[in-house]
Amino acid sequence: MRVYLLSHVLREDDPVYPGTQPLRLEQVRSIARGDTSNSWRMSSGNHVGTHVDAPNHFDDSGLRVEDLRVEDLVIERGLVLDVPEEPGGVIEVEDLRPHERLIGKCGMLMVRTGLQAYRRSDPSRYSGEGVSLHPEAASYIAGFGTVRAFGIDAISISSPLRREMGREAHRRLLTSRRFLIVEDMDLAGKPESYDVVVVAPLRVERVDGAPCTVIGIMLG
Repeated sequence: MRVYLLSHVLREDDPVYPGTQPLRLEQVRSIARGDTSNSWRMSSGNHVGTHVDAPNHFDDSGLRVEDLRVEDLVIERGLVLDVPEEPGGVIEVEDLRPHERLIGKCGMLMVRTGLQAYRRSDPSRYSGEGVSLHPEAASYIAGFGTVRAFGIDAISISSPLRREMGREAHRRLLTSRRFLIVEDMDLAGKPESYDVVVVAPLRVERVDGAPCTVIGIMLG
């Protein structure tokens, strides 16, 4: 069995979507200062780093993170598609249609745009321009009954340059469905297929999304 981390370490200097509170860490107990243990205080928005959007993110009656079942989080057959985009680009149906046969067999579709390269080299472009998933592409993905989750190596499926387009893409994937969106993934240099993908969010009551660890597993 081979396993791969498909999520980033959460750091204070991570780029975040405009308007999102970044991670802040404060050490409140320190062995080095004479305390008996180490302890930290953490604060952030809930859509920071690699994170999952539960249906409640855009559907007020949709499932929250606390409502997700184990079977929602353990997904068979993960597929990574390379769809190169520049900052501000748009993922269209035409980018996905040539891979229709593969998409129809997967449980989690992940798109590797290459935008991850900007995450450290130019974080303002990574977070401020991003990429968009076109609403028609979202509908195309939602039309596959097998696909239960969508992931991307960009800050969001909603570019800050095209917010309404991104909002509509979110709605088409999340409204009245058991579906997950995982954003800000670490897909660089990773394999293109997995037997199982595990999406493990912080299970916090009431919230519509949460930071998560994502593990791709190749059996045999």
